[in-house]
Amino acid sequence: MIEANEQPERRDDSSEAATGMDAKTEPETQPEAATVPTVAAAANTVEPEAEPAWGTIAWQGLPAPLHRLPNAADAMVFLLLLGMGLVAMIGMMALALKLHWFGWSDPTRLLTNTRVALGSQLGIYLLALAAALPIYQTMWGRSLMEGLQWRPAVAMQLAKWLLLVAVACDALAALGNTLLPFPQHAPIDRMFSSASDAWLLFAFGITAAPFFEEMIFRGFLVPALATAWEWAAERVTGRESRGVDAEGFPVWGTGAMIFAALGASVPFALMHGAQVSHAWGPLSLLYGVSLVLCAVRLKTRSLAASMVVHASYNFLLFAAMLVQSDGFRHLERLQ
Repeated sequence: MIEANEQPERRDDSSEAATGMDAKTEPETQPEAATVPTVAAAANTVEPEAEPAWGTIAWQGLPAPLHRLPNAADAMVFLLLLGMGLVAMIGMMALALKLHWFGWSDPTRLLTNTRVALGSQLGIYLLALAAALPIYQTMWGRSLMEGLQWRPAVAMQLAKWLLLVAVACDALAALGNTLLPFPQHAPIDRMFSSASDAWLLFAFGITAAPFFEEMIFRGFLVPALATAWEWAAERVTGRESRGVDAEGFPVWGTGAMIFAALGASVPFALMHGAQVSHAWGPLSLLYGVSLVLCAVRLKTRSLAASMVVHASYNFLLFAAMLVQSDGFRHLERLQ
């Protein structure tokens, strides 16, 4: 009886010993088995799953440089589209002369015709715009006007102040007209050959001209120059990029904005040079007006705001001519 009772006790001791060994060995092996898959899983889930922020591109685990728009490449694309529109309009005019459309036969008279000049210019703008709309939608992933920061709501909110800026520019132009040397018989004066031509110039000057000129110079060129300045400064000084704002548009420093305004105003003034015989007086005035328009665009970050100032400024100029010529009935008074 005693031996029979001792055997189960020995079996219990052995099982307890085996259990004790298992309890001692499990804490040593269990953490190693648990840590290996955790590290492997973490290595497989590093950042590729994360969506890159707007303006960055994940490439081999590193953020690529910010895509700041509109940049110089974007501006060059639009200039190329304008060039293609110019070629198309020249071809259409050559075909019209050859086939005597609209009674056209004299190239010299055709080139000095106000209606043809305005119509061909509008045609170039519209052809470029029609091509630009789908191109920039594809390039930017947003509409052309959104990418150019059109923002009409800002212009409507600041309409009163924008009109005051236009009045100030008109006063500056009146002062410059008395103090600066202006040509007596500029080529633009010959465009006012009839009352109908004057009214066409009036309509064109307050609609298509300010819209497309603002798109070219303050929509594309100013941001491209400001971004180019920031890009160069980052590489020369080694500082980090200022990045983009909440809407994905680049943030510029004061130096970049001054450089952009000064640079973009040069071609803006020169574009009107032929109209004023390249006289330095009106060119200086145009340069000053352009600086104001650039300041409005950069301050409000709204292209519509600078367009409102531009259109209002042109309206005041034409309104003065309208009064002076008695409703364009006495154009000789404008000479």
